Amino acid sequence: MKNDYTLKNVIVQPKSVIVRTNCDLTISFMIEFDLPKDSNIFFRFRGGRNNKNDWYCLQPFDPKLDGYFVLKTNPPSKMIPLIFNGKELGIKYVVVDDNGIKAGTLFNIEVHGTLVQSLVEKSKKIEILIDYPNQKPIFVQNPPTINIIHDKFHHLTIICPSTISINEDFETLIRAEDTYKNLIKNFDSEIKLYISDQLKKQFPLPTHEFLQECNGILKFSGNSLSKEGKYDIIGICKGKKYRSNPIICEEKPSSNEKLYWGFIHAHTNKSDGMLDLDDFFHNLLNVGLDFGTTSEHDHEWETLDEDYTEIKQKIKEVHKDGKFVSFFGYEWGYWYTGHGDICIYHYDDNIPILRSDTNKYNSTAKLIKNLKPFAGKVLMIGHHTALRSGYRNWEVFDNSVERLVEIYSTWGNQEYSSKDGNPLPPRYKFFGHGPNARKRGAILEKSGSFVQDALKKGYKLGFTAGGDDHFGVYPSGSIDPDNGIYPLGIMAVWAKSLTKRDIWDALFNRKCYGTTGPRIIIKFFIEDYMMGDIINLEKNMEFKEERKIKFSLVSPVNIEKIELIRNNEPIISYAPKSENFNTAHVDNENFNDIALDHSQDSEKFVFYYLRIHLQGNNMAWSSPIWIIASQIT
Repeated sequence: MKNDYTLKNVIVQPKSVIVRTNCDLTISFMIEFDLPKDSNIFFRFRGGRNNKNDWYCLQPFDPKLDGYFVLKTNPPSKMIPLIFNGKELGIKYVVVDDNGIKAGTLFNIEVHGTLVQSLVEKSKKIEILIDYPNQKPIFVQNPPTINIIHDKFHHLTIICPSTISINEDFETLIRAEDTYKNLIKNFDSEIKLYISDQLKKQFPLPTHEFLQECNGILKFSGNSLSKEGKYDIIGICKGKKYRSNPIICEEKPSSNEKLYWGFIHAHTNKSDGMLDLDDFFHNLLNVGLDFGTTSEHDHEWETLDEDYTEIKQKIKEVHKDGKFVSFFGYEWGYWYTGHGDICIYHYDDNIPILRSDTNKYNSTAKLIKNLKPFAGKVLMIGHHTALRSGYRNWEVFDNSVERLVEIYSTWGNQEYSSKDGNPLPPRYKFFGHGPNARKRGAILEKSGSFVQDALKKGYKLGFTAGGDDHFGVYPSGSIDPDNGIYPLGIMAVWAKSLTKRDIWDALFNRKCYGTTGPRIIIKFFIEDYMMGDIINLEKNMEFKEERKIKFSLVSPVNIEKIELIRNNEPIISYAPKSENFNTAHVDNENFNDIALDHSQDSEKFVFYYLRIHLQGNNMAWSSPIWIIASQIT
């Protein structure tokens, strides 16, 4: 048998198809290898390591239904089709000819009315795998490819800094996108721009023009604000009005800190994502993010040492203090064991990578033991802690290296159980299309492994949100490919400046929060202590009897409900039904009466955070503030 599995004379028509349309395809090629009896050839449109998408409808039986797949060979041969419509989408043909199929056979394929994926992808592979009895599948080296291109213009997305100072020049980014938030690369149009203040008064800005060479992205500076307040940028294009995320302008930013947005949990084709490193970081840099990175899997069979070397080099290339901050991270995972799935981030380059398939590092306890010497220079962030497949046993924990938790990702809200009202509970994937298909997969949550279970033990964990994005196309807001799990989230940090040192310090000190996508501005304080702080009661005895909790929210969408959570229970809720809200609540219950016992030492503690419900089934969470006492006084 040949070792070189290639095709000859590969032809695909059409060469390009539009996202989320029903299309007809013809594919022809000649095989240069033999297919003996009982072997099979698998045509796969979705599934496998680097083939993530939401392509649907393939079937070889009924020409009246979508996705009708016809395969003919010359000379004719006998094959039996098998359909794959779950995690994998494809058709496998089993060879039943006694003489098999010989090299030089011509394959002709017609596909009618198949539903194209919603994500733009250049040279998408229609993977072909060859199965011989008792052997591992073999990938054909030069499979047919097709370009997935954007649909027509649907909307503009306008992104500005969330916080600026008076008279500070700031950058505005505008993306021309289709319905599925893919960039319209050939977009050209004039855009009239205005600044709108909190009284809805509009002040004109210079008109800008999209040109085709902009590739769907327009960036410009030169704007500033001379008065404190809440603002938006309004863009009018093709007769429709579009609004940016809210901007807060202050003479002196709160606590000398500004708000920065980031996305730090995602995958490229260095593990099991779609895009290469260049395209991945190119997309991060063009969606108005201030910091971001990739986090490939730790397993050596997925990501080699030389891959990590290349990733570190790319991070150095894209990182520029004041422009875009990046640092190295990876995802450690030992699934179905309780050891969890944990993203690990390094401040320095000389920290070793700990692989879960190495005996020395194959448990949470071993991981913590080997990371503790680098305390302050590493961050462990638990991922989908309550998803049954990657759940976390919170008995093993060390706050010196684990200071944050990913409260939301594409796997759902890990905060608390669906039984207690979680509207976005942990789920697994579900693949299906049509009026009878479920939108989400089954709830697969693990009791005892939620974020609230960790907080109840006394662990001081701030909140992040983001991804486990495998598409590599994180756009100006969350996308929701029809693949059975939730849209991507985003995180924010309050930091002194956009430098690696200050962003890292903000993360390390839990000055951060997460949302399911909307860029809501959250300020959360107990007196002058802000989210992420730990207040020592012995040094602040005034908090024993009374605590004044202050918070303000500025949102791009309506705020439907705000819950002030104390020790995992809501103590008061608000329903503003508006985009702005600020208030103060005085909790005058005695600390002694409400304090919880730490699970690992003699500490008593109380903690508070915000759970926010936003329009469109969106949510946001502030990081907690803790009040601790070594003894009840």
